[in-house]
Amino acid sequence: MFKRVVRQSKFRHVFGQAVKNDQCYDDIRVSRVTWDSAFCAVNPKFVAIIVEASGGGAFMVLPLHKVRDL
Repeated sequence: MFKRVVRQSKFRHVFGQAVKNDQCYDDIRVSRVTWDSAFCAVNPKFVAIIVEASGGGAFMVLPLHKVRDL
């Protein structure tokens, strides 16, 4: 006889909240290239995003502490 074990997730009561508009970047056109690669990279200070541009190879690095100042 097999005993069925159901593991309960420790994250079952965790819910996310949407970020307010004053804490977001707006109107960033992320690249639509269908290659299997990462379109962004993040560390505690910056976010880097590959953007849509003619000629390709364009990216932007945005500081996380200056969201609305740009």
